[in-house]
Amino acid sequence: MQDIPLIDQHEDLILHMNRRDLFPKNQWQTNPDMIRNNKLKLVVATAFPIPPHENFLDPVSNEMIEHEFYSYEKLCVKENWIIVKTRDDIDRVLKSDGPIGLILHIEGLNVFDEHNWNQLERWYDKGWRSLGPVWNLKNPLGGGANDLSNGLTELGANVIRWCLKKNMIVDLAHMNEQTFWDATKIIDRPLYVSHGNSRALCNSPRNYSDEQLRAIAKTDGVIGVFFARTYLTGKGKPSSINDVIAHIKHIIKIAGEDAVAVGTDFGGIISGLPEGLESLNALPSFIDALMSVGFTEEVIEKICNKNSARVLKSYL
Repeated sequence: MQDIPLIDQHEDLILHMNRRDLFPKNQWQTNPDMIRNNKLKLVVATAFPIPPHENFLDPVSNEMIEHEFYSYEKLCVKENWIIVKTRDDIDRVLKSDGPIGLILHIEGLNVFDEHNWNQLERWYDKGWRSLGPVWNLKNPLGGGANDLSNGLTELGANVIRWCLKKNMIVDLAHMNEQTFWDATKIIDRPLYVSHGNSRALCNSPRNYSDEQLRAIAKTDGVIGVFFARTYLTGKGKPSSINDVIAHIKHIIKIAGEDAVAVGTDFGGIISGLPEGLESLNALPSFIDALMSVGFTEEVIEKICNKNSARVLKSYL
């Protein structure tokens, strides 16, 4: 089972490599060597710029996104990886002798107006294929998890329609409930949450209710469990691999074994990590833990790659 190919639906890879000041010295959650050594075949890699003074509505954000895309392009050349743009690319990277692939993702299109469509087209031409319209905050597209009063805007709806027309992935992570439900009325493909946990086990607006999990399952969609301690057990509380498994079990109970995947959020976790899952180097232990609690090889393969591949290919 240690040779099973892995898909990680969410990593802040470039952020983690370039902003070491945000993380404890020499404590890496992810990097190219870790990705290679731990059998990851496909990573959804974010452009998540942190503007000066953490003003996420600063126009410089778009310049920073473009720079991060360029950094990913250089990384792929250096590592002999590929930027995944089509469903055929997914099949290619999942082959045992295939290259590692990155799907370029924007986590929160925080600076956008009706004059920015050419910019989206330019990013698309660079290989960008995945958008999370919002992060935790309200932006011109809608309300994030920390904004409980605003839903999807008309502009946000138009951006989602543009993405679907371009066969781009639409990520419902970080949306508040109203924005989530508004988006589901537009999306005509399996619902995709790159990284999110169960609200029944950890009551946070960043997590997903059983009703939302059922909606994801109804469309043959997927949600990637993530490893931020705050959203596994709650702020300031300890957590471990067992808590990650508890969220997986609950999602399977509510939505079925085809609805759960892995979206570690490694590279961007600053609020604490579960004991035993501090980096990509712990993924073999994670798979062993799944086996030890009785998950079959078939279900583990679904969690590790098959569910993600099915949904990602439905968009690209």
